[in-house]
Amino acid sequence: MNILIKTLTLINFKGVKKLTVDFNFITNIYGANASGKTTIFDAFTWMLFGKDSTDRKDFNVKPLDEVGITKDRTENEVSAVLEVDGQDIYIRHIQKEKWTKKRGEEVAEFSGNEHLYFWNDVPLQAGEFQSKVNDLMPENVFKLITNPLYFNSQKWQDQRAVLSEISGEITDSFLTGKYPELQELLNSLDGKTLKEFKAKVSGEKKKLKEQLIEIPGRIDEAERGKPEPVNEEEINARIAELQTEYDALDQAIEDKNAANESENIRIQSVQKEIHALKLEIQNIESAHRSAYNSELSTANSGANEDKARLSQLESQLRLQENQLNQLQSSHTDQLARIERDKTDINDRIASLRILFTSVNARTLDPNETMCKECGREHESHNVEEIRTKFNEIKVNELKVLNVQGAGLNADLAKRDEDILQANENFETTKSAISSSIETLKGSITDLKIKISNAESNKVVVKSYEDRVMEDDSIATKTAKITELTGQLETTPVDLYDLRLKKGVINADLNSYKLKLNTADQIAKADVRIKELKDQEKTMSQELASLEKQEFAAEKYEKAKSEELENRVNGMFKYAKFKLFSKLINGGEEPTCQTTYNGVPFSDLNTAGKILVGIDIINTLSAHYGVTAPVFLDNRESVSVIPDTAAQTINLIVSPQDEKLRVA
Repeated sequence: MNILIKTLTLINFKGVKKLTVDFNFITNIYGANASGKTTIFDAFTWMLFGKDSTDRKDFNVKPLDEVGITKDRTENEVSAVLEVDGQDIYIRHIQKEKWTKKRGEEVAEFSGNEHLYFWNDVPLQAGEFQSKVNDLMPENVFKLITNPLYFNSQKWQDQRAVLSEISGEITDSFLTGKYPELQELLNSLDGKTLKEFKAKVSGEKKKLKEQLIEIPGRIDEAERGKPEPVNEEEINARIAELQTEYDALDQAIEDKNAANESENIRIQSVQKEIHALKLEIQNIESAHRSAYNSELSTANSGANEDKARLSQLESQLRLQENQLNQLQSSHTDQLARIERDKTDINDRIASLRILFTSVNARTLDPNETMCKECGREHESHNVEEIRTKFNEIKVNELKVLNVQGAGLNADLAKRDEDILQANENFETTKSAISSSIETLKGSITDLKIKISNAESNKVVVKSYEDRVMEDDSIATKTAKITELTGQLETTPVDLYDLRLKKGVINADLNSYKLKLNTADQIAKADVRIKELKDQEKTMSQELASLEKQEFAAEKYEKAKSEELENRVNGMFKYAKFKLFSKLINGGEEPTCQTTYNGVPFSDLNTAGKILVGIDIINTLSAHYGVTAPVFLDNRESVSVIPDTAAQTINLIVSPQDEKLRVA
């Protein structure tokens, strides 16, 4: 596919108010700096992809006024006629401002931009438009083959991906065809990627090396653990001697233990007899105590009853005396209370007398017979009526006072009667209690005389201690206990020395028996040492095999990288690519660095970068089967450029051309 720009029209786009450019196969656009040369390229990419030539999407396409402020209410438009394989396509991209007037507001406000797309004057939605553009050429491919600097502005991973795509896959069959020895490596992959295989080999190597480091130490440990050889015949003879001594000591200890056991039985028998005698003595003493208590109780039985009766009477006397005291106190309180009531009644009677005298002396007020309205005296019959009513009220009040006075006098008389009754009751009760007290005192005196007489005629009872002291059987049994206690003294047989000696001999026996195991231990140690040495040999062989596989993998990677670099570099005339970089450890890691005559792209001058860029565009265009207009900015820096099948648009700095000039 061959794509050409025939015309490009800019309206209100960035600094351009209106401009139409007609293009030839090679078009030179001259202009001073900031005159709008790059704007041509920006307009073309914005029309197709909504981005400028440096891949920015958020750049401002609106024109500015003289002071650099964005002009509002402008439509920004870029249109072009493209020739695609001899057929013209008319494309338009318009950006319009949206201004909205809210209800109640006088001034409309900017509310955003809208984009209109046309393809051969047919309006399209944004998605439809991009689909048609992509049908011509994907955006990434377009950038790669229209801008000589774009490829090298990408990340090295993206550059490498493009080169790998155009160079084609380097198959295993291709590599094994050149290097048959790599087939063994490929057979070992077992479905793993080379990276996974190398990681597996590296892990196994690390593990083997760690194990190999430990094996010499284990062998040395086994060697050092081998016991010294011994004379088994001498050891067996010594064991027999020690065993004889051990058995003799064991028998001696057994005999002495038997003697100790016999002595223990004898002592237990004596202790049992002593216990029986003590029990008999306790029984005799208990019988003496019972006899003493019985005789003492019989002798004192009458006196004890009298003493108990005396205690009872004295308790009753104290109770009666307390009752008499309480009676006296209660009577005194009662009389005081009645006297207080009488005083209160007398005070009230005196008050009534004063009130009675006052009411009785009251006379009719002359003003009561006068008319309150006119101030004249009422008629005589009315005056008489008023006087009669006054006297009735006065009489009634005096009657009430007389009734109240009579009631108080009755209450006063009642209080006098209460005093008489209280005195009478007090004397009656007091007389009864006093009589009872005198009776109790007489009984107590008589009982004390009786008890005193009984004490003088008291019966003497032999004490418990005397009874025990006089009993010969207790003395006999006590003497027997003393005799038997002396028989308990004994000296036990000391087995400490025998047991200590037996322990020493037993330790020697065990030591010699352990020495008999030396031969077996040496044999086992030798077997273990051989196992470790065999294991070391096997691991060393496995490690060598892994290192061989690792070397083969590295050779495979190197062969593949060399083949890839050769294949890629063979596709370009000027540009060369370094696809792998050497590591300090001798390995390689992927990279992608463009060079020209050994100079990295980043260090090239403008001419060198354009030369390499066009070389890359030519190769990519051939691979993708499409050519598109190539924009060469700063073309004045390059005297000669490589031939290219693509339309070339040279953007040339020309200080004398203040306005763009197309030639």
